[in-house]
Amino acid sequence: MKTNEEIAIKFGQTLDKDQFELTKKLISDDCKYYIEDDLIIGPEKICNSYKQNMIEGRRKLDVLEWGESKVQVIDDKKFVVHFTDYLTHKNKNHVHKCAQILTFNNEGLINRIEHENNEVEKKKLNEFYKKVGLVD
Repeated sequence: MKTNEEIAIKFGQTLDKDQFELTKKLISDDCKYYIEDDLIIGPEKICNSYKQNMIEGRRKLDVLEWGESKVQVIDDKKFVVHFTDYLTHKNKNHVHKCAQILTFNNEGLINRIEHENNEVEKKKLNEFYKKVGLVD
């Protein structure tokens, strides 16, 4: 049986590779995903939101690549997965960093995901979008 840390690492790796079907298997049926002001419940809807984000990003940017996620241990049931995204548009590059806090249930499944709201990263991303003409 895999440890929660190994599952957290696998979660990051499957998202790094757009392997949403594998990601779903790591998430409990009642998992709650908190992102901004939204609450998404269940592995199907959560993974669809990840997939939609990837599709929209690749549609609007010239290049969108995921880096290799890193996992930080908080305790035996809570972990932070740090993601790095590499964006290119109109020959300009931007590195975006974000993090998600995972909490595990007693069955070794992720039952809570919180997108860490980083105002500095959000501002830098918006400035990049403005610079390349994607937002006003």
